[in-house]
Amino acid sequence: MVLPDVSWDSLTSLVWPVVLVGVKEGEKHNLMTAAWVSQVSAKPALVMVSIAPGRYTHDILLKSGEFVLTVLSAGQGEACDICGSRSGRDTDKVAASGLKTLPAAVVGVPLIEGASANLECRLVDHFTAGDHTVFVGEVVAGTATEESPLVIYRRRKGTVTA
Repeated sequence: MVLPDVSWDSLTSLVWPVVLVGVKEGEKHNLMTAAWVSQVSAKPALVMVSIAPGRYTHDILLKSGEFVLTVLSAGQGEACDICGSRSGRDTDKVAASGLKTLPAAVVGVPLIEGASANLECRLVDHFTAGDHTVFVGEVVAGTATEESPLVIYRRRKGTVTA
């Protein structure tokens, strides 16, 4: 049986939440936009994020062992663009995006104010999958608001309402 080629259009038909991956090295707080994020277990509460090895966030996450996944709200599209198009090596993305932070309850990485949700995570595993590293984190604390989440569908930002 011959399977058809998978087109990029078919893959982008998956609806992804627009998530910022927050990490901290010393006093430097870095944010990276990620769409390849999912829950992988309920007990324990585990999530995954896929990050390319060349990304600044990749090595900080490996070293620190903790991260925050922030589900951006519908009104935070500009932050998505800034955090997804600039390197944290050269840019303070928190300042550039105008995002406000809040202290986390458990991890040392700040939360993002006004987001749909913030998930505080401790790294429990990571592995190579194709050209990315999949990081698996246990959710050790989390907050959610009534804000509609920002999503990506067929390369365009949009929102979902309940």
